[in-house]
Amino acid sequence: MWWMLDGVTRPAHREGGDVPPSPASVARLLGVAEERIRRVILERRSLDARPRPPVYRARCRVELSTGSAPDPVLPRGVRAEPCAPPPAPSPAPSLDRPPRQRPVVVGAGPAGLFAALTLARAGAPPLLLERGDPVGPRTDAVAAFRRGDGLDPESNVVFGEGGAGTFSDGKVYTRSRSDESRAVLTELVELGAPRQLLFDAYPHIGTDRLREILGRLRERLLALGVEVRFRARVDDLVLEGGRLRGLALADGAHIDAGRVILAVGHHARDTLTALHARGVPMSARPTAIGVRVEHAQRDVDRWLYGPRRPRGLPPGFYRLTFRPGGDRPRPVHSFCMCPGGVIVAAPERGDRVVTNGMSGSRRSGHRANAGLVVPVGDEDYAPFGPGPLRGLHFLEALEERAHGAGGGGFTAPAQRAADFLAGRPSDAPPRCSYRPGVAPADLSALFPGPVARSLRSALADQDRRWRGFAGPSAVLVGVETRTSSPVRLERDSDGQSAGVRGLFPAGEGAGYAGGILSAAADGIRSAVALLGGLSTR
Repeated sequence: MWWMLDGVTRPAHREGGDVPPSPASVARLLGVAEERIRRVILERRSLDARPRPPVYRARCRVELSTGSAPDPVLPRGVRAEPCAPPPAPSPAPSLDRPPRQRPVVVGAGPAGLFAALTLARAGAPPLLLERGDPVGPRTDAVAAFRRGDGLDPESNVVFGEGGAGTFSDGKVYTRSRSDESRAVLTELVELGAPRQLLFDAYPHIGTDRLREILGRLRERLLALGVEVRFRARVDDLVLEGGRLRGLALADGAHIDAGRVILAVGHHARDTLTALHARGVPMSARPTAIGVRVEHAQRDVDRWLYGPRRPRGLPPGFYRLTFRPGGDRPRPVHSFCMCPGGVIVAAPERGDRVVTNGMSGSRRSGHRANAGLVVPVGDEDYAPFGPGPLRGLHFLEALEERAHGAGGGGFTAPAQRAADFLAGRPSDAPPRCSYRPGVAPADLSALFPGPVARSLRSALADQDRRWRGFAGPSAVLVGVETRTSSPVRLERDSDGQSAGVRGLFPAGEGAGYAGGILSAAADGIRSAVALLGGLSTR
């Protein structure tokens, strides 16, 4: 007999919330003898900073011995109901015999890495192609870029082992905890990620720890027979009668390939453009754009916890949502909030400015930042024509305007939040964490009118709730444009491209994921789909 308890509170400042409630406390809530409690499994915890002191709210799956049904007497906010046992892992696919031709995975981001791992464990270790460098040299290239040494267009914040998520907060949360996402989290913990990934509502690894995990994951892939090639950019497909026959690489090499998982990420716009020229079916899809808003971490802590952050609690983290209304024509939400982090430059070309957020595992920096973004879609894409790349061209134009507003190089346009609300450019570059640096600008001039009005209204609303959120020390840096892919590569129910047999689009770049965890989970599904066309047992 299994029951789910949801909303159980535990003092955050004293207990930490990283272990299940005791059998005795669960027995009291359910109104049964403690001897009937066989297991208590912590399914999820979240920090609620509204009470003073803050509490962790937990959801637990409880196994009871046979007997009469419980008669819970629950405090307000706690719920209990019968539930199923914990889901058993789905059996992994396995081939009767190795395939005649080795499959290929393009892209060593989350989708590509977990697709390769799934294929290898099934007995079909693939060739894994990545346009950028391994994580070690890639880290050196990113550090050099932040020092002002120039951009390597093939190995940078968005290209290279681990994908764009390597230089972020390493967030691994998703709204859907599928079999695949649970498998990804379990694998990451085995590779050295904190075990809190298995139950935290908003788990994160941190870019420093994630880089170590990537090295261990590569060793695991190599031990399973995967061949990994770096600096191997795919420029074109070789097609014959609507079927994939091979890949053309930037260095002139040709690879025979009849089954390819394409997991290039949504920053690989040159690849998406080449696929469109080849007639690969795709469509435009909505995305969201905006700015990075940065505050002192102590201010975020004060808004969430009060005058002093309680001992043992993490740096303050927030998620904000604003519905349309009044002078806000569109909804606004926060994106990729990075406590104790920095704003990073994330372009792949020298004529664009793009921002992202990054923090380490301890989130120990003095500043916090988050994207503040607004949906955009066909109405905004209209000036760029009817084609499936119209959303991509819309974003490129915005990033080029930001490049111009920053004055060239990778200097980003920035504005104090108070000046943005007042409709005036800042008189000097605001202090912020972004490198290579910022230049004062009027950010509202970069965006379509509805986007700028919605951002201004959302900032004003939050400033009324948290005094200083849009004050003189709050800084806005533009532009945030890489929230999700503006393109979807159409695929059939068997996971293959709707127009190219043998091509399996996967992950964020294909338009089927929105973050590290969901991309990795989609990579697993794509690998299972590919294996489904082979002889499995």
